[in-house]
Amino acid sequence: MSRERYVVLVGDRENRYSINALVAALEVTGALEHVRLAVTTYAKAPELIRSLMNERVLVAASLLTTQLVRKLRLVREVVRASKEVGALSMVGGPHASGDPYGSLLSLGFDAAVIGDGEAVINDVIEAYFWGGDPCSVNGVACLEGDRVRLRGRGFVPELDPWPSFPLRLVRKFGPIEVGRGCPYACRYCAVSFTFSARMRHRGVESIIEHVERMRSSGLRDIRFITPNALAYGSPDGRARNLDAVQSLLEALQPYRAGGMRVFLGSFPSEVRPEHLDEEAATLLRTYVDNKRIIIGAQTGSDELLKRIGRGHTAEDALAAVEAAVAAGFRAEVDYIFGLPGETEEDVDATIEHMREVIDLGGRVHAHAFMPLPGTPYSFAPPGKVPEKVRRFLIKYAGRGAVYGQWEEQERLAEGIARLRDEGTIIITPWRARQALETARSM
Repeated sequence: MSRERYVVLVGDRENRYSINALVAALEVTGALEHVRLAVTTYAKAPELIRSLMNERVLVAASLLTTQLVRKLRLVREVVRASKEVGALSMVGGPHASGDPYGSLLSLGFDAAVIGDGEAVINDVIEAYFWGGDPCSVNGVACLEGDRVRLRGRGFVPELDPWPSFPLRLVRKFGPIEVGRGCPYACRYCAVSFTFSARMRHRGVESIIEHVERMRSSGLRDIRFITPNALAYGSPDGRARNLDAVQSLLEALQPYRAGGMRVFLGSFPSEVRPEHLDEEAATLLRTYVDNKRIIIGAQTGSDELLKRIGRGHTAEDALAAVEAAVAAGFRAEVDYIFGLPGETEEDVDATIEHMREVIDLGGRVHAHAFMPLPGTPYSFAPPGKVPEKVRRFLIKYAGRGAVYGQWEEQERLAEGIARLRDEGTIIITPWRARQALETARSM
């Protein structure tokens, strides 16, 4: 009796957009015509995988580092179940890209995907089910003998061939990815190091195809994913391109007239502060339905902005708030506390900056720094909100001018640092060699 070929995609709510894109990638290449697909959660995956004991199975998990802190036991149980049934276990997403060594050596996955996953998962499926070597696929890392071998990075040069969610067979929806990658490579952020510093844009025709699928399925809200909304269509991803933004938004106006709503500049399509002025804010106010604009300031200290590589000034953020509020938006400004090297002067400057934002009519969105694998700050101490900042946040949160999950993020940062220091998160080739030598000596 021939065995069925199964692809089991594993992820939770935090991974839903990535899972949608992977399902779309399998749909667009025709892979779904040749394999059975199951999409499940980390909690339910082990039982599902074990039920496929007599089948040929590829388990592909998407993983964030913050999930690893919360769900390490479940992640290891997924790997254990995969080994029990003889499945190939593969992990992708930001954590695998940032720490392929730990994904293989400490978590125990058979393969780790580095970078963009759409083409990689299709190539792995072809190799695994039809007689090739999945570990020979570009973008895949595997343990081979006594070393971890990295074979390049998965890279999607154009977004249009790869839908953000399935457009035909499967009903899964979410925001439309209109921009991927980031040229700024801020030292605390994983985006540039996971998805490349080269920013790529989805064309209007492809976006309309997504919107048509949403409309035909009765969905009302059109949202976008991009690290830099006002740089849509910009060749280098740094300069804003209001002409391209306007062309996109104008193409969506018939859908607004038909009862759909357009959201750009709000999560998950924030704006950089130096790109938002009166002209840009007025353009958005004319064409979008969101009431909020999310502005990434990160700190009110110009010195710290330089050290973390942000590429804008504290004054840029204040000017952006002023422009947003004048255009009728609620401006919400991101700040990160406990960044490496943050001084007392940086803290004082940020507190004053937050006061000015609130006085201008803006709102503070507070975060704690997390040392994410694969970033230049991978080995930094976990972020801790300074006490004077904490008092400020609590005071103004009571007035509705501050919100955020900084306390939970502090706990997650501590968890990431703990997993890193105990060797579950490995990050570097040197630490990988140490882990392998320790395992051989046991």
